[in-house]
Amino acid sequence: MMKEKFKHLLGKTREEIAQEIGDGFNYPENEVWTYEVGRTWIGRRIILSITFKGKKAAEIAFFKSFRKC
Repeated sequence: MMKEKFKHLLGKTREEIAQEIGDGFNYPENEVWTYEVGRTWIGRRIILSITFKGKKAAEIAFFKSFRKC
């Protein structure tokens, strides 16, 4: 369900993603950007991870953690 909401980000550049959901605390040249996109009912953070290959987003993944991203 959550993956479908962010699937449209694949193939976009860093600038396009930053305009859409913000740059957060991500360094522009890093290959992996992370965003907190929600919380579970027990308070775990849901983290969106975007991996870039070259200049375009190639992979999105989600993980849950009690830590900040």
